[in-house]
Amino acid sequence: MSPSVFIPIAERSGQIQMLGQWVLDAACQQLREWQDAGVAPELVGVNVSALDFKGSTELDRQVSASLDKWGVPASMIEIELTESGLMDITQQHHARFQHLRQLGVRIAVDDFGTGYSSLSYLANYPISRVKIARELISGVDTDSRSAAVVRAAIRLAHELAIEIIAEGIETEGQAKFLLSAGCEHGQGFYFSEPVNAERATELLRSGKTIANRRPLRLVGTTAA
Repeated sequence: MSPSVFIPIAERSGQIQMLGQWVLDAACQQLREWQDAGVAPELVGVNVSALDFKGSTELDRQVSASLDKWGVPASMIEIELTESGLMDITQQHHARFQHLRQLGVRIAVDDFGTGYSSLSYLANYPISRVKIARELISGVDTDSRSAAVVRAAIRLAHELAIEIIAEGIETEGQAKFLLSAGCEHGQGFYFSEPVNAERATELLRSGKTIANRRPLRLVGTTAA
């Protein structure tokens, strides 16, 4: 079932906070297993709903508890929040960002480029990485306007010393464009379709994704 189906249901039913806590704990457990097997990736991303972020005053404590429970370094966890979700978070939640960063976890903006508000949050919040939305990446090698927007996003991230990832890469043409534009990290079907933990373990153990010819570097697993 697609997250676009079950996440709105979880938000409407009030189950999103419980679901988010379970995902966080499961991600830390899986990372611990990968560490014990000697195949852990550098980073695991964990998606957090804006409702979960706003509704839980204990988010930083939940993160800290899961890290301690499974003995996982905070630097290996990245909390991902969509750009539209970030727009919905008011200044009063700024302290939660600070607490999370004080723990040592990273914070990423997912679906970057789909928001409609000011980019001031990039300066006001301690963002580690932005992930350019698939909707923009899909047209970079065929549409000049999409290409211009993506180039601008990459330049902006570089100017702010924020890491950048291209999401939803599906073709070699898209990958080549992104490399030429200065984007060195990517994810999408061009590298691999979504896989379960068992298959992910095999890929991590092999030390590669699908084939060495892939020019962009595939980044760590995301728990959704």
